[in-house]
Amino acid sequence: MMSEEILPAITAVAVSLPVFIYWLYWRWTHRRMLELAKLVPGPPAFPIIGNALIFMTRPEEQLKKIAALLDLYGQYTRVWLGPDLNIVVKNPADVRLLLTSNKVNHKGPLYNFMKPFIGEGILTGGATWRNHRKIANPSYNKKAVQHFTAVFNREATDLVKVLLSKDPSVTFDLYFDMVKCTTQCVCQTLMGLSKEDSQNVFLMDDVVRDTQGIYDVLFKKMTRWWLQIPLINWLTGTRKREMDIIKMLDGFTSDILEKRRRALKVEDVDEDVMGIVDRYILSGELTDQEIKWETFTLFTTSQEASAKIASGVLLFLAHLPEWQDKVYNEIVELLGPDDEPVTEKQVKELQYLDMVFKETLRFFSIAAMTQRTVEEEIAVNDGKITLPAGTSLVIPIHEIHRDPQYWDEPLKVKPERFLPENIKRRDPNAFVPFSLGAMDCLGRVYATALIKILVVRILRQVKLEGSGSLDDLELHVAISVKPAKGYRMKTRSRRLSNGVHRSL
Repeated sequence: MMSEEILPAITAVAVSLPVFIYWLYWRWTHRRMLELAKLVPGPPAFPIIGNALIFMTRPEEQLKKIAALLDLYGQYTRVWLGPDLNIVVKNPADVRLLLTSNKVNHKGPLYNFMKPFIGEGILTGGATWRNHRKIANPSYNKKAVQHFTAVFNREATDLVKVLLSKDPSVTFDLYFDMVKCTTQCVCQTLMGLSKEDSQNVFLMDDVVRDTQGIYDVLFKKMTRWWLQIPLINWLTGTRKREMDIIKMLDGFTSDILEKRRRALKVEDVDEDVMGIVDRYILSGELTDQEIKWETFTLFTTSQEASAKIASGVLLFLAHLPEWQDKVYNEIVELLGPDDEPVTEKQVKELQYLDMVFKETLRFFSIAAMTQRTVEEEIAVNDGKITLPAGTSLVIPIHEIHRDPQYWDEPLKVKPERFLPENIKRRDPNAFVPFSLGAMDCLGRVYATALIKILVVRILRQVKLEGSGSLDDLELHVAISVKPAKGYRMKTRSRRLSNGVHRSL
């Protein structure tokens, strides 16, 4: 009979030997990657797990870890997460090179965690994203956006009424009123719904209310490796939460799809300005499931992101009365003080508003970071570093937007940094709010027009007052960047009782 002392040793060898053999095999088949990775500075990595221990922390601390590595190793740093090589690139010129290269034209593995919710497509990549984007693109172009401004103005009128009804002595979080407005704007334009239908979409209130919760689930899954183990995912209740979200999103998007299918049977829709759902239906190139996935993708990336940015612009104006004065006076001078609809062309003339808008995009990045997969070797850092095929490229947009090498006092809110003379002195590649290249933000023209029109219509009638100090503004940095305690402010009417505009 085998000794009880020998049996554990044999078992240990039986378990560890295949692991060791596989490790040797992996190193041989990835020798080119390992060779090139040595040329990139980074922390020492343990066998098998790499640098995973560094990132075993709270999700909101993950990007701080990346920032610390960049501070220590410079604008290029290497991180091994198990067998996955991640190279973080912070140099603005190389960021442009990489994001516009056809060698780096696929989303990184982090986006795979979104696929159970939105499938493969415009946001997550895969085989279909180019075609899906091509079909949707006309709904975001300048001609369509000019047509959509009538909806933006109409919904802005309703939002102003809500803000004027607030008690001027009470501080509130603007975001919740703003997102209701942007949701209606998106439903009546990109989704193609009538006003009546947009107010009666199945589960829409639940989806809008739970959007941040959905993002939190995704971010935790991305950053807590143990939640990627099926048993732990199930035991912690995360799997049930994921399935509840999928069911909710399916009900929401199914109703939108059904509403537009019924409408297309009786409506004549102008092809130049139709919404994305109609385009997908009429193309005949997507399954119903693909349409529903892209519907939610473009819905949430349009209404939620626009609400955050618009709220951020107004938050900064509330805290910077001199800039609120500049923007308001520019509106009165160029567009007039009367509460009339404004166009996309008119808001382009407002230079002070544009500076505050851009500073908001810098300070509150739409995406804190983006990830791509390197498909072919590509050199950076003047040829000193070559990114091997199979590498996950990480672009830390939030850190680039706060790099003191390019931004004076980067932690302060300073719209003047976007004055023409200041822009000339700065590397133009240090500002990448909408990403770059073929996979850049599809809705940048749409969102810019929507946000600026809402701000103009609000400032004409509403005076804003901040709560606390911008110097004490705590940020929540996850998938996007936002104020940890919300977009808090007070509002009151600009008009005196006799109807004359109040001077700031």
